[in-house]
Amino acid sequence: MLVKLGPLDTGRIANLRPYFDSVPDPRARRGRWYSLTAILLVCACAVVSGARSIDELAEWGQRAPNALLTVIGIRHHLLGWRRTPSPATIGRVLGLLTVTPWTGR
Repeated sequence: MLVKLGPLDTGRIANLRPYFDSVPDPRARRGRWYSLTAILLVCACAVVSGARSIDELAEWGQRAPNALLTVIGIRHHLLGWRRTPSPATIGRVLGLLTVTPWTGR
């Protein structure tokens, strides 16, 4: 699906957030804790850092500093803790993105 969005132009290479914001979220609204953009940013940062599996993507998120997670968009729970997406969540979201056709709307 990300390929269908087209290449990044030079003005957006340094900031992937607008690019990921344009990806339609295939998930139902109910029960979402993480925005699609936040999950994709965790995955992108992890891959740049050398992650090669879904478990490594999730592990990168668990080890990332809170300041970085705030910038990425991982929100605080009401009790004050910050939890990153689990391997199951990341796998499910990435699976939906590769299966769901994008209509361009």
